[in-house]
Amino acid sequence: MATTYRVRRGDTIYTIARQFGTGVSAILAANNIRNPNQIEVGDVLIIPTGGTAVPTTPGPGAGARNTRIFNGLRYTISTNRTQYRRGQQVRITFEKCNTSGRTLRLQYNTGQRVDFVALRGSREVWRWSDERTFTRATGVEVFSPGECKTYTATWDLRNKQGNYVALDNFRIRAYNVARNIENQYVETTIRVVPGQQPGPGPAPVEECPKKNMLRDPGFELWSDGKPDAWYSQNVFRTNQSHSGSYAAELGRSSDQQALLSQRIKAAPDRIYQVTFWARENVRSGGVSRFTMESQIYVYNSAGELIGRVDPVYTMDNIPNNTYQQFSFTSGVLPAGTSEVELRFIFRPNSNNSNTVKIDDVEVICVR
Repeated sequence: MATTYRVRRGDTIYTIARQFGTGVSAILAANNIRNPNQIEVGDVLIIPTGGTAVPTTPGPGAGARNTRIFNGLRYTISTNRTQYRRGQQVRITFEKCNTSGRTLRLQYNTGQRVDFVALRGSREVWRWSDERTFTRATGVEVFSPGECKTYTATWDLRNKQGNYVALDNFRIRAYNVARNIENQYVETTIRVVPGQQPGPGPAPVEECPKKNMLRDPGFELWSDGKPDAWYSQNVFRTNQSHSGSYAAELGRSSDQQALLSQRIKAAPDRIYQVTFWARENVRSGGVSRFTMESQIYVYNSAGELIGRVDPVYTMDNIPNNTYQQFSFTSGVLPAGTSEVELRFIFRPNSNNSNTVKIDDVEVICVR
Protein backbone atom coordinates (compact mmCIF):
# COMPACT_ATOMS: atom_id res chain seq x y z
CA MET A 1 0.00 0.00 0.00
CA ALA A 2 1.09 3.62 -0.55
CA THR A 3 -0.13 7.16 -0.17
CA THR A 4 1.19 10.57 -1.17
CA TYR A 5 2.35 13.49 0.95
CA ARG A 6 3.21 17.09 0.05
CA VAL A 7 6.34 18.33 1.84
CA ARG A 8 5.75 21.22 4.24
CA ARG A 9 8.18 23.68 5.79
CA GLY A 10 10.16 22.01 8.56
CA ASP A 11 9.72 18.48 7.22
CA THR A 12 12.57 15.99 6.91
CA ILE A 13 12.48 12.47 5.49
CA TYR A 14 12.86 11.19 9.05
CA THR A 15 9.91 13.16 10.48
CA ILE A 16 7.73 12.16 7.51
CA ALA A 17 8.67 8.49 8.00
CA ARG A 18 7.80 8.70 11.70
CA GLN A 19 4.50 10.39 10.94
CA PHE A 20 3.41 7.55 8.64
CA GLY A 21 5.01 4.70 10.58
CA THR A 22 7.31 3.66 7.74
CA GLY A 23 11.07 3.62 7.19
CA VAL A 24 13.38 6.27 5.80
CA SER A 25 14.90 3.77 3.37
CA ALA A 26 11.42 2.81 2.11
CA ILE A 27 10.57 6.45 1.28
CA LEU A 28 13.95 7.02 -0.37
CA ALA A 29 13.51 3.90 -2.54
CA ALA A 30 9.90 4.70 -3.49
CA ASN A 31 10.88 8.18 -4.68
CA ASN A 32 14.36 7.39 -6.09
CA ILE A 33 15.95 9.89 -3.69
CA ARG A 34 19.69 9.56 -3.13
CA ASN A 35 20.27 12.42 -0.69
CA PRO A 36 17.63 12.49 2.09
CA ASN A 37 18.50 16.13 2.85
CA GLN A 38 17.48 17.37 -0.58
CA ILE A 39 13.72 17.63 -0.44
CA GLU A 40 11.88 20.87 -1.06
CA VAL A 41 8.68 22.39 0.25
CA GLY A 42 5.90 21.42 -2.15
CA ASP A 43 7.48 18.14 -3.31
CA VAL A 44 4.96 15.31 -3.49
CA LEU A 45 6.36 12.06 -2.08
CA ILE A 46 5.09 8.49 -2.40
CA ILE A 47 4.79 7.06 1.14
CA PRO A 48 4.79 3.25 1.43
CA THR A 49 2.45 2.33 4.27
CA GLY A 50 1.36 -0.86 5.95
CA GLY A 51 -1.26 -2.00 8.43
CA THR A 52 -1.80 -0.99 12.01
CA ALA A 53 0.72 -3.40 13.51
CA VAL A 54 4.27 -3.37 12.15
CA PRO A 55 6.50 -5.95 13.84
CA THR A 56 10.15 -5.88 12.80
CA THR A 57 12.25 -9.00 12.44
CA PRO A 58 15.58 -8.19 14.03
CA GLY A 59 18.83 -8.89 12.23
CA PRO A 60 21.99 -10.21 13.85
CA GLY A 61 22.77 -8.22 16.99
CA ALA A 62 19.66 -6.07 16.63
CA GLY A 63 17.07 -5.49 19.32
CA ALA A 64 13.41 -6.45 19.39
CA ARG A 65 10.93 -3.91 18.00
CA ASN A 66 7.20 -3.57 17.33
CA THR A 67 4.72 -0.84 16.36
CA ARG A 68 0.94 -0.42 16.80
CA ILE A 69 -1.40 2.39 15.81
CA PHE A 70 -4.54 3.39 17.77
CA ASN A 71 -6.77 6.14 16.34
CA GLY A 72 -3.96 8.41 15.18
CA LEU A 73 -1.44 7.53 17.92
CA ARG A 74 1.47 5.36 16.87
CA TYR A 75 3.29 3.43 19.59
CA THR A 76 6.73 1.91 18.99
CA ILE A 77 8.62 -0.22 21.49
CA SER A 78 12.21 -1.43 21.08
CA THR A 79 14.87 -3.13 23.17
CA ASN A 80 18.64 -3.09 22.77
CA ARG A 81 18.80 -6.89 22.32
CA THR A 82 16.56 -9.89 21.69
CA GLN A 83 18.43 -12.28 24.02
CA TYR A 84 19.81 -11.56 27.48
CA ARG A 85 21.87 -13.32 30.11
CA ARG A 86 21.41 -12.70 33.79
CA GLY A 87 23.40 -9.65 34.75
CA GLN A 88 22.60 -7.76 31.56
CA GLN A 89 20.26 -4.77 31.38
CA VAL A 90 17.14 -4.67 29.20
CA ARG A 91 17.04 -1.13 27.81
CA ILE A 92 13.52 -0.30 26.63
CA THR A 93 12.53 2.63 24.42
CA PHE A 94 8.90 3.68 23.92
CA GLU A 95 7.85 6.30 21.37
CA LYS A 96 4.42 7.96 21.08
CA CYS A 97 3.72 9.74 17.77
CA ASN A 98 0.74 11.73 16.53
CA THR A 99 -0.13 10.50 13.02
CA SER A 100 -3.67 11.91 13.01
CA GLY A 101 -3.01 15.18 11.18
CA ARG A 102 -4.57 17.18 14.05
CA THR A 103 -3.36 18.35 17.46
CA LEU A 104 -3.94 15.81 20.23
CA ARG A 105 -4.26 16.63 23.93
CA LEU A 106 -3.78 13.70 26.29
CA GLN A 107 -5.05 14.03 29.87
CA TYR A 108 -3.22 12.33 32.77
CA ASN A 109 -4.44 11.76 36.33
CA THR A 110 -0.94 12.04 37.85
CA GLY A 111 2.59 12.94 36.85
CA GLN A 112 3.02 9.50 35.28
CA ARG A 113 2.97 9.41 31.48
CA VAL A 114 3.89 5.80 30.63
CA ASP A 115 4.41 2.40 32.21
CA PHE A 116 6.48 -0.66 31.35
CA VAL A 117 5.69 -4.28 32.26
CA ALA A 118 7.40 -7.66 31.81
CA LEU A 119 5.24 -10.79 31.60
CA ARG A 120 6.08 -14.49 31.61
CA GLY A 121 3.10 -16.05 29.94
CA SER A 122 0.15 -14.18 31.45
CA ARG A 123 1.88 -13.50 34.78
CA GLU A 124 3.37 -10.07 35.48
CA VAL A 125 6.90 -10.36 36.89
CA TRP A 126 8.04 -6.71 36.80
CA ARG A 127 6.43 -3.29 36.56
CA TRP A 128 8.48 -0.13 36.12
CA SER A 129 6.10 2.12 38.08
CA ASP A 130 6.33 -0.09 41.20
CA GLU A 131 9.76 1.39 41.81
CA ARG A 132 8.67 5.03 41.47
CA THR A 133 6.43 7.70 42.92
CA PHE A 134 4.58 10.33 40.90
CA THR A 135 3.06 13.70 41.68
CA ARG A 136 -0.70 13.60 42.28
CA ALA A 137 -1.31 16.62 40.06
CA THR A 138 -3.17 16.07 36.81
CA GLY A 139 -1.41 16.98 33.59
CA VAL A 140 -1.70 17.32 29.83
CA GLU A 141 0.58 16.30 26.96
CA VAL A 142 0.03 18.18 23.69
CA PHE A 143 1.09 16.47 20.45
CA SER A 144 1.20 18.57 17.29
CA PRO A 145 0.64 16.71 14.00
CA GLY A 146 3.66 14.50 13.36
CA GLU A 147 5.15 15.16 16.82
CA CYS A 148 6.74 12.27 18.73
CA LYS A 149 7.87 11.87 22.33
CA THR A 150 10.27 9.22 23.58
CA TYR A 151 10.48 7.49 26.99
CA THR A 152 13.04 4.98 28.27
CA ALA A 153 13.29 2.41 31.04
CA THR A 154 15.74 -0.28 32.18
CA TRP A 155 14.94 -3.72 33.59
CA ASP A 156 17.64 -5.72 35.38
CA LEU A 157 15.94 -9.10 34.76
CA ARG A 158 14.86 -9.39 38.39
CA ASN A 159 11.30 -10.13 39.45
CA LYS A 160 9.20 -8.35 42.07
CA GLN A 161 10.87 -10.41 44.81
CA GLY A 162 14.34 -9.27 43.72
CA ASN A 163 15.39 -12.61 42.21
CA TYR A 164 16.57 -13.24 38.67
CA VAL A 165 13.76 -14.42 36.41
CA ALA A 166 13.68 -17.90 34.84
CA LEU A 167 15.25 -18.78 31.52
CA ASP A 168 12.28 -18.22 29.24
CA ASN A 169 10.54 -15.84 26.84
CA PHE A 170 9.19 -12.58 28.27
CA ARG A 171 6.81 -10.06 26.76
CA ILE A 172 7.83 -6.45 27.32
CA ARG A 173 4.91 -4.02 27.20
CA ALA A 174 4.81 -0.23 27.10
CA TYR A 175 1.57 1.51 28.10
CA ASN A 176 0.30 5.00 27.45
CA VAL A 177 -1.45 5.80 30.75
CA ALA A 178 -3.45 8.78 29.48
CA ARG A 179 -7.02 9.07 30.75
CA ASN A 180 -9.52 6.80 28.93
CA ILE A 181 -6.77 5.07 26.89
CA GLU A 182 -4.67 3.70 29.74
CA ASN A 183 -5.08 0.14 28.43
CA GLN A 184 -3.46 0.88 25.08
CA TYR A 185 -0.08 -0.81 24.80
CA VAL A 186 2.52 -2.13 22.40
CA GLU A 187 4.67 -5.15 23.19
CA THR A 188 7.65 -7.12 21.96
CA THR A 189 9.33 -10.34 23.09
CA ILE A 190 12.79 -11.03 24.50
CA ARG A 191 14.40 -14.25 25.70
CA VAL A 192 16.55 -14.89 28.78
CA VAL A 193 19.18 -17.51 27.95
CA PRO A 194 21.74 -19.44 30.06
CA GLY A 195 24.86 -17.72 31.33
CA GLN A 196 25.62 -15.12 33.97
CA GLN A 197 27.76 -12.93 31.73
CA PRO A 198 27.57 -12.17 28.01
CA GLY A 199 29.00 -14.95 25.90
CA PRO A 200 30.57 -14.69 22.44
CA GLY A 201 28.84 -12.07 20.37
CA PRO A 202 29.57 -9.32 17.90
CA ALA A 203 33.07 -8.05 17.27
CA PRO A 204 34.59 -6.04 20.11
CA VAL A 205 33.38 -2.47 20.42
CA GLU A 206 35.68 -0.02 18.70
CA GLU A 207 38.10 2.13 20.65
CA CYS A 208 36.48 5.03 22.46
CA PRO A 209 38.24 8.18 21.20
CA LYS A 210 38.57 10.95 23.77
CA LYS A 211 39.45 13.57 21.16
CA ASN A 212 37.05 15.53 18.99
CA MET A 213 35.73 13.27 16.22
CA LEU A 214 34.43 16.07 13.97
CA ARG A 215 36.18 17.57 10.97
CA ASP A 216 36.60 21.37 11.07
CA PRO A 217 34.61 21.77 14.31
CA GLY A 218 35.31 25.53 14.37
CA PHE A 219 34.01 26.27 10.83
CA GLU A 220 37.28 27.74 9.62
CA LEU A 221 37.22 26.15 6.14
CA TRP A 222 34.72 27.47 3.56
CA SER A 223 34.29 27.17 -0.20
CA ASP A 224 31.66 28.85 -2.35
CA GLY A 225 29.93 30.13 0.78
CA LYS A 226 29.58 26.68 2.41
CA PRO A 227 31.54 24.99 5.23
CA ASP A 228 33.85 22.39 3.63
CA ALA A 229 33.39 19.60 6.19
CA TRP A 230 29.67 20.07 6.84
CA TYR A 231 26.47 19.61 4.85
CA SER A 232 24.53 22.88 5.01
CA GLN A 233 21.32 24.54 3.87
CA ASN A 234 20.55 28.23 4.48
CA VAL A 235 23.83 28.63 6.42
CA PHE A 236 26.42 31.34 5.92
CA ARG A 237 29.79 32.36 7.31
CA THR A 238 30.05 34.94 10.06
CA ASN A 239 33.13 36.47 11.67
CA GLN A 240 31.32 36.82 15.01
CA SER A 241 32.92 33.63 16.33
CA HIS A 242 33.39 32.13 19.76
CA SER A 243 37.02 31.39 18.83
CA GLY A 244 39.03 31.46 15.63
CA SER A 245 38.04 33.56 12.63
CA TYR A 246 34.60 32.26 11.71
CA ALA A 247 31.40 30.60 12.91
CA ALA A 248 28.34 29.20 11.13
CA GLU A 249 25.16 31.30 11.12
CA LEU A 250 21.89 29.43 10.58
CA GLY A 251 19.16 31.43 8.84
CA ARG A 252 20.63 33.42 5.95
CA SER A 253 16.97 33.71 5.04
CA SER A 254 15.53 34.08 8.54
CA ASP A 255 12.09 32.86 7.50
CA GLN A 256 13.35 29.54 6.10
CA GLN A 257 14.60 26.38 7.79
CA ALA A 258 18.37 25.93 8.06
CA LEU A 259 20.33 22.69 8.42
CA LEU A 260 23.94 22.01 9.43
CA SER A 261 25.10 18.39 9.70
CA GLN A 262 28.08 16.03 9.69
CA ARG A 263 28.35 12.22 9.80
CA ILE A 264 31.04 10.38 11.74
CA LYS A 265 31.85 6.76 12.57
CA ALA A 266 30.41 5.42 15.83
CA ALA A 267 30.06 2.12 17.66
CA PRO A 268 27.26 0.27 19.50
CA ASP A 269 27.11 0.27 23.32
CA ARG A 270 29.10 3.52 23.42
CA ILE A 271 28.00 6.90 24.83
CA TYR A 272 28.97 10.09 23.00
CA GLN A 273 28.91 13.64 24.30
CA VAL A 274 28.11 16.66 22.12
CA THR A 275 29.25 20.13 23.19
CA PHE A 276 28.80 23.34 21.23
CA TRP A 277 28.58 27.12 21.62
CA ALA A 278 25.54 29.04 20.38
CA ARG A 279 24.16 32.58 20.42
CA GLU A 280 21.06 34.22 19.05
CA ASN A 281 21.77 37.04 16.63
CA VAL A 282 19.20 39.72 17.47
CA ARG A 283 18.72 42.12 14.61
CA SER A 284 17.68 45.70 15.24
CA GLY A 285 13.91 45.74 15.66
CA GLY A 286 13.89 42.01 14.96
CA VAL A 287 11.39 39.40 16.11
CA SER A 288 12.56 36.18 17.77
CA ARG A 289 10.28 33.31 16.77
CA PHE A 290 12.12 30.06 16.13
CA THR A 291 13.22 26.76 17.60
CA MET A 292 16.76 25.46 17.47
CA GLU A 293 17.26 21.70 17.57
CA SER A 294 20.46 19.78 18.15
CA GLN A 295 20.04 16.11 17.22
CA ILE A 296 21.94 12.85 16.83
CA TYR A 297 20.72 10.43 14.14
CA VAL A 298 21.99 6.84 14.43
CA TYR A 299 22.57 4.64 11.33
CA ASN A 300 23.53 1.01 10.80
CA SER A 301 26.05 -0.26 8.23
CA ALA A 302 23.32 -0.37 5.56
CA GLY A 303 22.68 3.34 6.07
CA GLU A 304 19.29 2.73 7.69
CA LEU A 305 18.16 5.00 10.49
CA ILE A 306 17.90 3.01 13.75
CA GLY A 307 17.65 5.71 16.42
CA ARG A 308 17.64 9.39 17.30
CA VAL A 309 18.50 11.64 20.25
CA ASP A 310 17.06 15.13 20.05
CA PRO A 311 17.19 17.75 22.77
CA VAL A 312 15.41 20.86 21.51
CA TYR A 313 16.81 24.27 22.41
CA THR A 314 14.30 27.09 22.02
CA MET A 315 14.91 30.82 21.71
CA ASP A 316 14.49 31.16 25.49
CA ASN A 317 17.53 28.92 26.06
CA ILE A 318 19.93 30.66 23.67
CA PRO A 319 21.29 34.00 24.94
CA ASN A 320 21.07 37.16 22.87
CA ASN A 321 24.29 38.33 21.18
CA THR A 322 26.60 36.34 23.47
CA TYR A 323 27.83 32.76 23.22
CA GLN A 324 26.79 30.07 25.70
CA GLN A 325 27.96 26.48 25.89
CA PHE A 326 25.46 23.61 25.53
CA SER A 327 26.08 19.91 26.06
CA PHE A 328 24.16 16.63 25.93
CA THR A 329 24.93 12.92 25.64
CA SER A 330 23.65 10.27 23.26
CA GLY A 331 22.82 7.61 25.81
CA VAL A 332 23.98 4.07 25.02
CA LEU A 333 23.84 3.60 21.25
CA PRO A 334 21.89 0.56 20.02
CA ALA A 335 23.25 -2.65 18.58
CA GLY A 336 24.06 -2.27 14.90
CA THR A 337 25.32 1.32 15.16
CA SER A 338 27.84 2.18 12.45
CA GLU A 339 27.58 5.96 12.07
CA VAL A 340 25.97 8.93 13.75
CA GLU A 341 24.95 12.20 12.17
CA LEU A 342 25.02 15.38 14.24
CA ARG A 343 22.40 17.87 13.04
CA PHE A 344 21.59 21.44 13.95
CA ILE A 345 18.16 22.47 12.64
CA PHE A 346 16.89 26.05 12.76
CA ARG A 347 13.07 26.21 12.45
CA PRO A 348 11.63 29.72 12.10
CA ASN A 349 8.01 30.57 12.81
CA SER A 350 6.03 33.35 11.14
CA ASN A 351 7.62 36.81 11.15
CA ASN A 352 10.91 35.62 12.65
CA SER A 353 13.86 37.85 11.77
CA ASN A 354 16.65 36.56 14.03
CA THR A 355 19.29 33.88 13.42
CA VAL A 356 21.49 31.51 15.46
CA LYS A 357 25.28 31.24 15.35
CA ILE A 358 27.09 27.97 16.10
CA ASP A 359 30.79 27.51 16.82
CA ASP A 360 33.34 25.14 18.39
CA VAL A 361 31.35 21.91 18.14
CA GLU A 362 32.79 18.79 19.80
CA VAL A 363 31.80 15.12 19.76
CA ILE A 364 33.79 12.76 21.99
CA CYS A 365 33.25 9.22 23.22
CA VAL A 366 32.77 9.19 26.99
CA ARG A 367 32.26 5.44 27.56
